[in-house]
Amino acid sequence: MNKPASTTSLSKDNLLSVLNQISNSNKYWLACSGGMDSCVLLHLFYLIKDEIKQDIEVLYVNHGLQEDADKWAIFCEKQCKDYDFNFSHLRVVEDCPKGRSVEEWAREKRYKLIEEVMGDNEVLFTAHHQDDQVETFFLQALRGAGPRGLASMPLIKKKEKIIHVRPLLDYSQEYLKSYAEYHKLIWQTDKSNSDCRYDRNYFRHKLAPLIEERWPAYRETIGRLINNQKEYKILLDEIASEDLKLAQHKSLNMLNLNAVQKLTAERQKNLMFFWLKEISLDIPGSRHAKKIISDIITSREDSSPCLNWANTEVRRYKNILYASELTVEHDIDIEYKWNLKEDLAVLNGILMAKSEYGVGISQKKVAGAEFIVRYRKGGEKIQPRNSSHTKTVKQLFQESSVLPWLRDTVPLIYINGELAAIPGFCIGERYSAGEDETSWNIHWSGYENVVQN
Repeated sequence: MNKPASTTSLSKDNLLSVLNQISNSNKYWLACSGGMDSCVLLHLFYLIKDEIKQDIEVLYVNHGLQEDADKWAIFCEKQCKDYDFNFSHLRVVEDCPKGRSVEEWAREKRYKLIEEVMGDNEVLFTAHHQDDQVETFFLQALRGAGPRGLASMPLIKKKEKIIHVRPLLDYSQEYLKSYAEYHKLIWQTDKSNSDCRYDRNYFRHKLAPLIEERWPAYRETIGRLINNQKEYKILLDEIASEDLKLAQHKSLNMLNLNAVQKLTAERQKNLMFFWLKEISLDIPGSRHAKKIISDIITSREDSSPCLNWANTEVRRYKNILYASELTVEHDIDIEYKWNLKEDLAVLNGILMAKSEYGVGISQKKVAGAEFIVRYRKGGEKIQPRNSSHTKTVKQLFQESSVLPWLRDTVPLIYINGELAAIPGFCIGERYSAGEDETSWNIHWSGYENVVQN
C-alpha cells in the first residue's frame, strides 16, 4: 500500500507546530477510547515523544454503557505499555438521568472526570477529526445555532485551568484510516457507532453519504464555512469584550444595568453569551438569551426577577445584573453552637471573634452565656445599639441592600436564646460593649458577598 498523502505533515510538522503554541504547558493527557482515531493520536505522540519535554499520560473513560468497555480499557493499557506511556482508567459511576440525551450526558461526565484529574496548565488532546467537525456543524445548524455554535470545535480551547487541543481537525476519517493501515495499527470497533438512534450516528450513516454523493467536496466546503463563522465569532467576542469592560461592576459576575441598557438588543444578547462564558457558567440557548433581555434587563428597577437554566441563574437587584450557579437551598432549621475563641465555618463563610475594646459585644455581659448561630425564618427583631426602637431583620437587610436571594444565608447570633448580633450589620443594644469594655468584635467573611455596593 502506498503511503497516504501528507502523512509526514501529520506525524511531524503539523503536530509539532500545534504543540509549539502550547509549549509552556506542564503535562500532556491523551484521551483514548481504543478506536481508530485515538489510536492514530497515540501513535503520533509516540513518534515525537523524544522531541517534547512534557510527560504524557493516556486517559480511558469508562461510561458503563458498553459491555466491551472493560475489554477496551485493557486494550488501551496494553497500547500504552508498548509506547511507554502512563495510563489511567476513569469510571463514570452513575446512570444517565431519565429524559437526558445519552450522548450529551456521557460527554458532560467524560470531560468532568478528566478535568478533575488534570492539574493547572495541563493539556488534553482528543482525536476529533474533520468528519467530526462537519457533523458538529450540521447538528448545530439543525438546532438553530448562531455563529458561535456554527464555528464548531476550535483547534485550541483554553478553559479556566486547562487547555483542550484537537490536532487532527484538518484530517478526514478516511485519511486517518489510511494512516492507520500504513503504520499497521490495530484498534477496537465500537458497535454503538452504527446505532442510528443517536443524532451524530444518524447524520454519519444516513445523511452524509447522500450529501457526499451529490457534493463530493462538501467537507472542504463546510470547512471554509466553519472558518468564516470563526472569524465572525472573533469579531463578536471583540465587541462583547469592550462592552463587558464598560458594564462590569465590582466583580466579573456583576454588570451595571445602566451601561447594559445603553446597548442595542443585539449587543445585549451578544454580551450575555460572552459574559457567561467568561465566568464559566452555562451558555443560554437563544430562548433564554431573549428572556434575559425581556424579563430581566428591561424589568422595573424595584423588581428582583430571576431566570435559570441548567446550573446557571441570572438575577437583577436594583441596577445590577448578577450571574451565578443555581442558589442551593439550605435547611433553615440548622444551627451551630459557637465557642468564640475558635473560628466557626458556617454556610457562606467563616465567623471570627476578636478580643478588643469597646467594639462589638461586651465580654462582661455574656460571660458564661451560650452562643448559637441560626438563620432567618421571618419575623426576627433586634434593638440596634443606640436605638430606642426595635427593627425587624428584614428592615435591616433592606436598608443595607442585602441581596434578597441571599438574606437567608446571613448568620444570626443568639445569646441565651435572644437575637444579639448580626455580624456586619448591627449589635443588639442590650449586649453592646461600652467604650472602655473588653469586647468581642465579630466578623463574618461572607459579608461582602451578600451586600450590593
